[in-house]
Amino acid sequence: MTALLQIHDLTVQVANKSLLSNINLELNQGDYLCVLGPNGAGKSTLLKTVMGIIKPATGTITVNQHSLSQLNQKQWSCMVSYVPQTHGQKLNFLVKEFIQMGRYPYHTTFSNWLPEDQQALERAIEITQTDIFLDRHMQTLSGGEAQRVMIAAALCQKTPLLLLDEPTSFLDPHHQVEVHQLIQQLNRQHDISIIEVSHDLNHASQHSKQILALKYGKTLWHGPSSDLLQESHLRDLYDQDFVFTTHPQTGAVIALPSEQL
Repeated sequence: MTALLQIHDLTVQVANKSLLSNINLELNQGDYLCVLGPNGAGKSTLLKTVMGIIKPATGTITVNQHSLSQLNQKQWSCMVSYVPQTHGQKLNFLVKEFIQMGRYPYHTTFSNWLPEDQQALERAIEITQTDIFLDRHMQTLSGGEAQRVMIAAALCQKTPLLLLDEPTSFLDPHHQVEVHQLIQQLNRQHDISIIEVSHDLNHASQHSKQILALKYGKTLWHGPSSDLLQESHLRDLYDQDFVFTTHPQTGAVIALPSEQL
């Protein structure tokens, strides 16, 4: 089976500074990969490079055997959608208008709204349960509500691969759980492949299928999510000791930073 996403020998440099070095990665349809690592490790840079926002210095990126280097941005956006770190509360649009913008890769300036566009819109709204927000302005939404709308707009693109950059940052615990459950639903029920940048070790180990751990722009560790939570792996990744316990409801292993420096 050919991988959905293939990254080969990817290197990214900005102003002669190396942000990513020799990254290799394969992702199959239906996979859920979390990208972990300390601040400045290159996590967001990796997503932006896969999205085509940052140009690689060397290496190749392909999705469904289509190369990033051979397609324009609109063509690439039919295969990869992206939810950035910042939410949409500063955007001066109605929620419905913003979600509809997810169809931009399929349109020209003067093209008409088609039945397949309406179907994609209705599907995205139904999955994300954003119908109650449609006539509100983005600026009136809470952080959790805005994040659901941002995900709805990405779903409206109807791509096989969805990239999320710290989707629960700045959200309260209730909305963190709500957004995480939505992401799991997209992956498990709708077979959308996910790459999520996260700082939540325990969420990543319990809910994703693979973890890619970056440090100084290089791959430090890559493997099944359940194998990451070991003292040696986490100390190497974060230069920090951890203690381990079990979740009282699920029995899953949980890692907590040690307070002893």
